[in-house]
Amino acid sequence: MASHGFDDLIADDIWDFAPVAINHELVDDTLIDGDQPDSTAETIPNRSGFTLVELLVVIAIIGTLVGMLLPAVQGAREAARRTQSLSNLKQIGLALHNYHDSNRSLPPGFRSTTTGTWGGGSNDAVPESGPGWSFFSLILPYCEETALHSTIRFDLPITDPLNKAARETNVALFIDPGDTGPKLIDITNSGDPPATSNAPTVITQAAVCSYVASTGTLAYEQQPFNGVFHRNSRISLAQISDGTSKTIGVGERMSRHTRSSWVGVVPNQELVFAPESPRYDPSQPSLQFRPAITAVLVHVRSSAPGIHTSSPGGFVGPYTAGTNFLNMDGSCRLISAETDPAIFRSLCTRAGGESIPSDY
Repeated sequence: MASHGFDDLIADDIWDFAPVAINHELVDDTLIDGDQPDSTAETIPNRSGFTLVELLVVIAIIGTLVGMLLPAVQGAREAARRTQSLSNLKQIGLALHNYHDSNRSLPPGFRSTTTGTWGGGSNDAVPESGPGWSFFSLILPYCEETALHSTIRFDLPITDPLNKAARETNVALFIDPGDTGPKLIDITNSGDPPATSNAPTVITQAAVCSYVASTGTLAYEQQPFNGVFHRNSRISLAQISDGTSKTIGVGERMSRHTRSSWVGVVPNQELVFAPESPRYDPSQPSLQFRPAITAVLVHVRSSAPGIHTSSPGGFVGPYTAGTNFLNMDGSCRLISAETDPAIFRSLCTRAGGESIPSDY
């Protein structure tokens, strides 16, 4: 009797139950050569990417998110620049106090010899011969700028060739981070006599400055002035009887509104609107020109600081929230264009006796 080995049984089982590929077709107990698989069998769809509609939806969502985030990012950047400008003003305030400690008075707004008298008009200039160096130049040793201070020939006019290198040197502390105007500016004259229709002519060039000091609320050249700084002034902190915490000393004036330099006042120059200013009129390039003193000193008259209301001889900051100011106690704060002009005027006098609310 024939016997079957274990290997034969295993082989038979495998032949009976295991599918075998023959000519690329599946053969088992239900499929034989020549049959086709059931067309209803489940298949996996082949998709390689987004449809056009899906892609457009994604782009729209991304655009919406960017539109929502961009104002927040811009606001954060402006706040950071505004904070840095306040820091600049605090450092200027500290330098002014150190100067006061050394000299028993604040520095003059600028130093210059007058050669005539004031005509009486609010915007009339006083004839002068210079040299014109400003309080900014006088506090340089107290701003870690001793090297620059030592290069200045204070006995010579600002425009003298020996002062070219100094007057064209930018001082980071005197530039507002939000002030994106040119760093080397033209000092100009609007004619003799000046006229609004005259195109300004260049006298010299100098490094830009984003800040100016307050001469009070009277006409620029009116004496006695009622602010903190003026030509050849020597005001002490004790003379600020309104209180140093409620008296403005220095504030912002961006070069996109009016261009001026930290070096000081050049005789016969005029201050005009910068070409970037919304108030600039190319048909009247010297519109609302202001006298030379406004290169470093401005007054406050009938409005709060604002780009659409201030003349070239006023305070205007580069921020939508308002303009930054230094009080004479060294504190700093922002004042908006909506501030009551009467309160703003009161802040710019040193001994007016005005009552100023604490929440201004």
